[in-house]
Amino acid sequence: MTADPHAQDPVGENAQVRTFQDVLGLLLKAQAKEDPNKPGEFIELTNTEIADAINNRFGAGTITNEHIRRLRNGTVKNPGLEVASILADFFGLPLDVFKATGSETSRKVVEEVQRFLESRRPTQSEDPEPPEIRVLARTTRRLSPAGQARVARYAEQVAQLEAMESETGSFPVVPSTD
Repeated sequence: MTADPHAQDPVGENAQVRTFQDVLGLLLKAQAKEDPNKPGEFIELTNTEIADAINNRFGAGTITNEHIRRLRNGTVKNPGLEVASILADFFGLPLDVFKATGSETSRKVVEEVQRFLESRRPTQSEDPEPPEIRVLARTTRRLSPAGQARVARYAEQVAQLEAMESETGSFPVVPSTD
């Protein structure tokens, strides 16, 4: 499921999280990973991925992807102590994080997660990089230092070619490196 972790967020800045569904949704948004093919978009874990991870940890049949779906969409309003405890453990958080009356722990965790999600959101003043640049930077970071130097040299050569093109209005023939 690809989603912007901030789009139509019912748990926006300064909002009070009141339901199990709200807290669960917020925690899942915080765990969403950036889509490498679509920078700025995030991929949340699927219901099946969550159920599989829990079942691997606690034993087959602990929870189903259908039960996760019902928790996420709010069909199940009160999951019970055992399921809430398992989910809290899944996130590495204390059970209080899901406390409906809003414990101090829950309030602090929710505020911290909201700050984290807010930090992911680009501000209006930022000049967003084109997605191709972010993909190039992310890919280049995975290279060895020698590979990174090679990419920098290639980029410099492309800049020189573009400068020549703009001066002459023509495209120079570049010998193949194959």
